[in-house]
Amino acid sequence: MALKSRLAGLSANVLLIVAAPALAAASDPADPRAPVAALYAVEKTGHAPLATPARRAAALTRGLAAIWDRAEAGANRGGGVAIDFDVVTNSQGAEVKAYALTVPARAANRATVVATIDPGDWGRQSARENVITFSLLRQNGRWRVDDVSGVAEPHTWSLREMLAQALKAD
Repeated sequence: MALKSRLAGLSANVLLIVAAPALAAASDPADPRAPVAALYAVEKTGHAPLATPARRAAALTRGLAAIWDRAEAGANRGGGVAIDFDVVTNSQGAEVKAYALTVPARAANRATVVATIDPGDWGRQSARENVITFSLLRQNGRWRVDDVSGVAEPHTWSLREMLAQALKAD
């Protein structure tokens, strides 16, 4: 019985060690993972984290938020939407069961954060679709998302490029 208790305690400690970087990122504004972790925190509540102009203004660079708002206004005039999927999950309805964030590149005012998500039983054509890349810029002392990209097999996509195309179509 003592061995089972020790193993349970060891498992809990290992889980805390693995989860600690993501928990720290969510609370440290100097960490470029913080705004991405915040997006996934909103996602966990069942809301699309970038669905409204206010949410976009809070998370995105001024430039990207402005482009999205202009593209959305043009699409709304035609009865549609500029972006018809949740870029944070690379889907139209997947629930993120878990995620891991890495920072493969970082400079003084730019960073790349890669999110690898576990969408549970959500069907994917390949595991590449579970990897979403966030390009960040530091604005007014805060990290903000300046682009989001991923794969929808067999094509790659970029939020900024899709919004630029939507503006051209308007």
